[in-house]
Amino acid sequence: MGHGKKRVLVALTGGTIASAFKGQSAWPDEAAVNQLQAAILEFFGERGVEATLFEPWGRPGYDSSDIDPGHWIELTEAIAKAFESGTRGALVLHGTDTMAYTAAWLSLSFAGSPLPVILTGSQFTQDFSPEDGSVNLRGAAQVVASGFPGVWIYFNWKLIPGARAHKARAIHPDAYIAENGFPVYFNPAWGRGGEETVTRLAPDFQWKPSAECRVVIEKGVSSAREASKQVRWVFCTPGSLPVFSGGEKYLGVVGFGSGNAPQDVLQKIKEVFDKEEKPHILACSQAEGDVKNPRAYHGVGIGSLADQGFIVWNQMDYPLEFIHALSCFAELVSPENPGLLFERYLKRIR
Repeated sequence: MGHGKKRVLVALTGGTIASAFKGQSAWPDEAAVNQLQAAILEFFGERGVEATLFEPWGRPGYDSSDIDPGHWIELTEAIAKAFESGTRGALVLHGTDTMAYTAAWLSLSFAGSPLPVILTGSQFTQDFSPEDGSVNLRGAAQVVASGFPGVWIYFNWKLIPGARAHKARAIHPDAYIAENGFPVYFNPAWGRGGEETVTRLAPDFQWKPSAECRVVIEKGVSSAREASKQVRWVFCTPGSLPVFSGGEKYLGVVGFGSGNAPQDVLQKIKEVFDKEEKPHILACSQAEGDVKNPRAYHGVGIGSLADQGFIVWNQMDYPLEFIHALSCFAELVSPENPGLLFERYLKRIR
């Protein structure tokens, strides 16, 4: 990239921030999208930054409940192409329900990138009082303009790491927590204009995607959706016994405490998968805090499945959103040996 005007990519994917309150609920709204576009162009224009607006799924976009790994690939490809052409950051406006999943995926796709990828949205529509979208939008745009590196969710005056983000509140404007991590609090000096940046890149800096980012883009949308079908989640509740197809490749077991599950659930897994081809077990917990220890209690620890020949991975202290994104990413990048990716973030139980 030369010494011309700095460029950023802005993806408008839908969600509450692109909706209006009609009757008893929020609905996608054309006027709301027009307001968003005008605000984005004005903000970046005041700072001498050229914003390229991108509507990957039309207008007004999708409720984030309907966004899946195929859509993650489309976002990844669009951002990667923009970065390769000299764009210096990306802002993604997204519905809050699955924003943490998308942020987790993008944190894997753009791991180590010195360019900002910032996601934001709102809990309330623009025509609702009080509304939170304008504050989130301007704050997130300032972070992008500043060049603050990495993948983050910007919400309620703070940045949440993409790999740590968890939606903890349903309607409160302080929607996200940094699970077992720390947010970065908003700095008003970011993005005030001129040449001020948080990370200074060489004038001839050229962004290149990682080998794994290239693989996921090359494999494409349909492969990502097929990869996600290999992941099955089991949420343990007292007295409820799950049903398995027997063909699962990744089995996420969301147990209790340190990573415990009812003995009848563990026995059912042993019986259904009493064969050579066993699924990878993702030993997780409904307890959000701390590093998990799925071998902590004899007989009920999910880690005991390792004694039966299962490959068991400890959730560690990551949120479930990241574990799911990592499973899809590993299946897409390295289906023959997903452990190559798992072992970067998780601990294998032996």
